[in-house]
Amino acid sequence: MSRPLFWLTAAGRHGPLLLCVGVTIGLFLPAWADAARPLMGVAVFIFTLGAFLRVEASAFALEMKSRLRICLILAWTTFGVPGAAYLLVRTTHLPADIDVGIVLASLAPPVGSAAAIVAMLGLNASLALICTVAATVAAPVYLPQLANLMAGAQLEIDMAALSMRLAVIVGGAAACSWLLQRYAGASVRANPHAMTGISVVELIVVAIGAMHGMNQQISTDPLRAFEVLMLAFGMNILLQIAGAAMFFHAGQVRSLTIGLVSGNRNVTLVWAAATPFLAARPGAELFLAMSAFPIFMLPLAMKRSLPWVRSMAKILDRPTIAPRLVDSLGRRDRPVA
Repeated sequence: MSRPLFWLTAAGRHGPLLLCVGVTIGLFLPAWADAARPLMGVAVFIFTLGAFLRVEASAFALEMKSRLRICLILAWTTFGVPGAAYLLVRTTHLPADIDVGIVLASLAPPVGSAAAIVAMLGLNASLALICTVAATVAAPVYLPQLANLMAGAQLEIDMAALSMRLAVIVGGAAACSWLLQRYAGASVRANPHAMTGISVVELIVVAIGAMHGMNQQISTDPLRAFEVLMLAFGMNILLQIAGAAMFFHAGQVRSLTIGLVSGNRNVTLVWAAATPFLAARPGAELFLAMSAFPIFMLPLAMKRSLPWVRSMAKILDRPTIAPRLVDSLGRRDRPVA
């Protein structure tokens, strides 16, 4: 095995740990975060390419086969997640700015790295890609209206610029993936961990760059930052559990994938669009900033807990009234080793 392939394979096998390392580097070495920030656009393209390389056309076709199931999943990940978050903040007594931050974070589409993270965890990368791309493409249409209705926020989204960015990233990555699988398909299929490693390396760049300016956010009021950080972790975990539970009978792999895209949202998209609105709401901005940490740090905990989760799922997966719903949603998938 060539040395680059060896290191990519090693990165693919230890992706969740390396993401935690990336966040730590970016947080404690601000100069590195500043240097990585301009590289994030290229990194997003490459980790999207890595995710496409782990998915075959047949896998996409399998997910799209059941239209009812995919429509229900997209409805939940796009609109159900912010609806659940909105109901939650309406029944709690958190500060108003924090409520706004939670709602805005949940309104964001699934984070662009979701498919790459799902791939490194051995879950359903094709389903994660479908959820991410569909919600992100629709975001310019629904996001400003729902943000105004649910949080009173005025968002500034350049639809033309976002559409062009999506076309370059998603379309370009899909085209490059097709060419590589067509002309180097044997190598791609023979080295699945190396393909994941491509995404991991670029995700490390994104994780470091995402810590840009985080020191200032934390140093202003460390205790408050820690409290909001714990809340961001809690919301991410809660939404993951809710998403996985709602689709439990669609199979372990699908349900865990849906859970991951439910909790991990593209907060940077909303953060950038709501900058003028957030100027007078530091609590909301702090929550959006702290929401970046669980995206890159929770996959390590997920990887270590997956064997236990799957064991519990087998115990709980007993005949109930759900089989009729399962049949209507389509044939269940099998766990990926």
